[in-house]
Amino acid sequence: MYEQKVDGWRALRFPGIDGKVRLSTRNGHPIEGIEHILHRLALMEQIAGEPMVFDGEFQVGGTLEATKHWCERGWRLGGEAGTFYAFDCLTLAEWRAGGTDRPLYERKAQLQALARAVDEEPALSWEWRPGSHGRDESGAVQILADSWAADERDVVDEAQRVWAAGGEGLMLKDAESPYRRLRSGAWLKVKGENVMKWSKAA
Repeated sequence: MYEQKVDGWRALRFPGIDGKVRLSTRNGHPIEGIEHILHRLALMEQIAGEPMVFDGEFQVGGTLEATKHWCERGWRLGGEAGTFYAFDCLTLAEWRAGGTDRPLYERKAQLQALARAVDEEPALSWEWRPGSHGRDESGAVQILADSWAADERDVVDEAQRVWAAGGEGLMLKDAESPYRRLRSGAWLKVKGENVMKWSKAA
């Protein structure tokens, strides 16, 4: 399975030790000024019927530089910004247990179903967040589209297409991999030097 790599900050949505649900960086620092994102994820959790953890990439303005500026000081000026590109989910109970053996393709299907259900449920899609005056948009949370590569040629072609459009690259993921709260070889970032190697080999 492959997804386009979003050039932002890896972020997770889960409750802290004080019980407050936040979107935090991989290092545990809360991201501020993103109530529109938290609201949307809370609706998805409501559909799931149990506490959930959502994993993805947070990005502001389409660039890493703008994202970094917002997270470090931009939010202090007020307002809200950014998009959460979700690519995985699991229950809070699974997260606290260290992960789940449910395969990635199953978790991704659940993620897509939860996002779709919010849009299809009038009682939720028309529910205004207090203070938002109806300005919330479904684009606050986007589910990263995925596709399948049959061989190295498919990877090279797709990576080159993404780069030609100004994107960062691809993430290759083992569709049957479990979720673990540790780094693993189940995910691989497609780098320029790898594509050059594959292109020559082909």
